[in-house]
Amino acid sequence: MISKLYRLRKWRVQKILNKGENKKVGLFIVKYLPNKCKYHRWSLVLSRKFEKLATVRNKKRRQIYEAIRNNLLNQSKIEQFYDIVLIPHKQILSCNYNKIVQNINDILTSLAP
Repeated sequence: MISKLYRLRKWRVQKILNKGENKKVGLFIVKYLPNKCKYHRWSLVLSRKFEKLATVRNKKRRQIYEAIRNNLLNQSKIEQFYDIVLIPHKQILSCNYNKIVQNINDILTSLAP
């Protein structure tokens, strides 16, 4: 799990889902808005439509947040930071952790101007 500092609040997630810009990057739909912080803030949306079993949803959530946490160290050369909401595709259920890490890296490079 990532630190509370890097997580989005519920009201901000709703704002990003309604007014944010969209991108499809790999296995994720990325919705984002610029923020004034010196770091990215993240949130993840996994509904029951994604998978009925809560244990499977929680496992994927932990894997995605771990991949994000490992990439937090790579933010030193970025000028613009964003509030990011990730919505994974159902294909991510069959992917391994390395593929998730690669997709998170792709997201960060696609957001860089």
